[in-house]
Amino acid sequence: MTFRFNYYYQRMTKLTPKTIISILLPIMVILLVVNFFLYYHPKSKPIHQKCPDEYSTDAAGTAESNTAFYKWTNDFYDNYPQATVADWSKARVQFWVDNDCKAALQRYKEAKDGTVDTAKMNAIKIMVSEMVVNSKYVSELGFSFNLPNGMSVMADPDAPRLFIILDSWDAKGDQDPVAVIITATPNDPSQTPLQWLNGPNSGADMSKGYTTIKIDGQEAISLREGTWVTVNTPDSKRQLSIATLPSLDPSSELIAKMKSIIDSLVFTR
Repeated sequence: MTFRFNYYYQRMTKLTPKTIISILLPIMVILLVVNFFLYYHPKSKPIHQKCPDEYSTDAAGTAESNTAFYKWTNDFYDNYPQATVADWSKARVQFWVDNDCKAALQRYKEAKDGTVDTAKMNAIKIMVSEMVVNSKYVSELGFSFNLPNGMSVMADPDAPRLFIILDSWDAKGDQDPVAVIITATPNDPSQTPLQWLNGPNSGADMSKGYTTIKIDGQEAISLREGTWVTVNTPDSKRQLSIATLPSLDPSSELIAKMKSIIDSLVFTR
């Protein structure tokens, strides 16, 4: 070993300055290039996705906004099939943050902090009261139902979704609303409720069985002891997902109110 070390040492000490430079120069150039791309090369910025308020308010803009929202939601549940509504909500807020959606974030802050001004709250109450006639709530999503006593309806401004909330829920707290959620999504490709629930995107545990019921003549599937029901609209263009929030161990009061909503639900024909 000593012989080999001495041999290479003698060879190295006999190198001329020109030879040393010819060896070191390419190495230095390579190190500089690597350093530039690692630390100084401008990184590409994330592609900006449109905020809810960046779409036009006409029919074309609404359709474009809905399509983008459905795609975002489908992509989210494809990546996180077991996600809860709270997980979805947190991810949606992060989407607004990432894309600097000032108006949407302001609405979120007002709702969370309870700082909606009186005029805006009155306008919301007027809008809701106009939709409720003799205790019947008529939704623009193509159906109506009898609104149970002690509940109010809040339409999601960013999705085709209704939150039918118990009035006893504290809106200023950190907990999710105690509510019945009705979500109307495009049924594309067209599937029966059972086909969709057996598919890869529903997240449903079908091993525990299901019950077939009727909602205004439409065949529906009931899961989780009646706390999650799916049904297609008569034209099969939309699918309604009706569920309790929380999804696990809802109160007997919430289950009874959800049953009342389902029993009275009729479609617009």
